[in-house]
Amino acid sequence: MHANRAALNATTYGLLILAIVVMCFPLAWMLSVSFRPNVEVTRIPPAWLPEVWTLEGYRKFFESARYTRVFFNSFFVSIVVTLLSLTLGALAAYALARFRFLGQRSVLMFLIITQMFPLVLLCIPYFRVFIALGLYDTLTALVIAYLTFTLPFCILMLRSYFLNIPRDMEDAAMVDGCTRLGAIARILFPMSYPAFIGAGLYTFLLAWNEFLFAAVLIESWENRVLTMAIYSLMAEFVTDWNTMMAFSVIASLPLVGAFVFLQRYMVQGMTGGALTS
Repeated sequence: MHANRAALNATTYGLLILAIVVMCFPLAWMLSVSFRPNVEVTRIPPAWLPEVWTLEGYRKFFESARYTRVFFNSFFVSIVVTLLSLTLGALAAYALARFRFLGQRSVLMFLIITQMFPLVLLCIPYFRVFIALGLYDTLTALVIAYLTFTLPFCILMLRSYFLNIPRDMEDAAMVDGCTRLGAIARILFPMSYPAFIGAGLYTFLLAWNEFLFAAVLIESWENRVLTMAIYSLMAEFVTDWNTMMAFSVIASLPLVGAFVFLQRYMVQGMTGGALTS
């Protein structure tokens, strides 16, 4: 019995280690390519460590005002989308979790359908709408477009978490003199911080990595985001792999840092409402 359990554990850990190696392989190669000259990238057979170490790709990023601007554009858009999604999503999620009204199930089904709808079908409608509104080639267009798929996710996730918090705690706060908004701000929201962190991280990740809408709605370099800048390094005949991988490493740092320090809260937020229907 113990031998079978030990063999099962060994197999399980072996598969987990193999999965980690497979997932980390592209990241390790990206980091290695970012420190080597472009001529070494296509060498056969490839070498894991560069023969000549160089910081040329990173130097191009930090010395170019154009590339640092797209980094801050991505950061600005992602932060604004995250804050708006959490603020509006929390209010909508509270209404769906605490009140019963006509058409509630239809609203929930609509929110779920938005998560299954292919975003590529919205590119042409969004393009025409933003041109008509005079918002084409602006960061405002990106914020609005990103909200259409991040806000429904935040609403669904926060609603599931709110349903796990007893309504009696808010009622007790209102009996003691709090208004409903005061009870929400002092009781419900502080108890739901894992859900806010989890939803916020995922929303930031979606906005940070989005490329499709950025490529359709943005034209000028002044308003481009980081994913477009990385894609621009791919040419028809020559690709600057060194600079592209350096940019990719820099783009990964905010996400890696956030997940390292906030992973525990993200798991709590993602699983807190898993059993609530």
